[in-house]
Amino acid sequence: MVVTDQNDEMERTPPIMVVAREAGVSKATVSRVANNRPGVNVKTRQKVRAVIERLGYRPDETARGLSLGKSAKVGLNIGFSSRLNLHFLLFRQHLEAALFSKGLRIEHVPTDEKGLPEKHADLMVICSTFDEDPRVPFLKNKKIPFVALGKCAADFWVSSDEYSGGRQAAEHLLRLGHTRMLVVAGSVSGKANMSIPLHTRATSERIRGFRDALLDNGVALPNENILEGEFTGLGGFLAVRRALKEEKNFSAVFSLSDVMAGGVIKALEDHNLRVPDNVSVIGFDELPEVGESITTVRQNTEELANSVADLLEEAAAGASPRNIIVPVELVVRGTTMRHD
Repeated sequence: MVVTDQNDEMERTPPIMVVAREAGVSKATVSRVANNRPGVNVKTRQKVRAVIERLGYRPDETARGLSLGKSAKVGLNIGFSSRLNLHFLLFRQHLEAALFSKGLRIEHVPTDEKGLPEKHADLMVICSTFDEDPRVPFLKNKKIPFVALGKCAADFWVSSDEYSGGRQAAEHLLRLGHTRMLVVAGSVSGKANMSIPLHTRATSERIRGFRDALLDNGVALPNENILEGEFTGLGGFLAVRRALKEEKNFSAVFSLSDVMAGGVIKALEDHNLRVPDNVSVIGFDELPEVGESITTVRQNTEELANSVADLLEEAAAGASPRNIIVPVELVVRGTTMRHD
């Protein structure tokens, strides 16, 4: 029979993992107890503390510094969609508040021509993720703890339920009798020279949900009815103006952002079409002022930011990977109506 000394095991295995296994909890819980952080009930805290004392565990000073937020910087990288548009400005505002409560500070990190962060930070948050996003393997190789806003191959990610949002928009229009629709989307700006638009996962999921709901009801959405709006008001305006010049036949427009929806409405009005009498319009985000007067899919930006902050703390503590999907909600206002 071979006897294994616990001190030898502590040397071979990351100590926090040994404590977590002995106490039957996650590494994040061990980190919270070791660093006297809230979020652990009394019974579990006592059990973990007993194992810590028995094994003589001491948290690594670097990990402890990150966990406590002492001098740690969080880099926020928007990706190729480098413009801090209204949605990302609102997200950053909520994220700053959530991180401040954890003792962390945030800084904007630009994107280089390869799509990678131009500089490093102790922790990272990446936004506008897309399939085969180069930032994911880059940050993993650099061993920088990070959280993605948007589905991707990252260990930790947070996303609105984009697919559900697309479905809800389509189902609402179908209930109103619409069968001829346009979608105004936006590609990643830094890839505008590509032969085909590169959509973020958020954009792709919203379109997929919208299209699936239509197909379930026997309604097709031709590819040529998915327009490029660049996620700007001007982009939305120009996209719909081109559609009107091409005499596309439609009675409703699903804009993947409230900002683009404003441009869509302006283009329709310039063409003497009334919203919603002649054409119904749905946006996405429910941004303050911009999206408060239109039918839109509401994202809970504050919950997204709080979830990212929580997962960032877990990533820094070496916790097991996980992701969070935040629900969305269709808010019906005065830009959609029945079409007979």
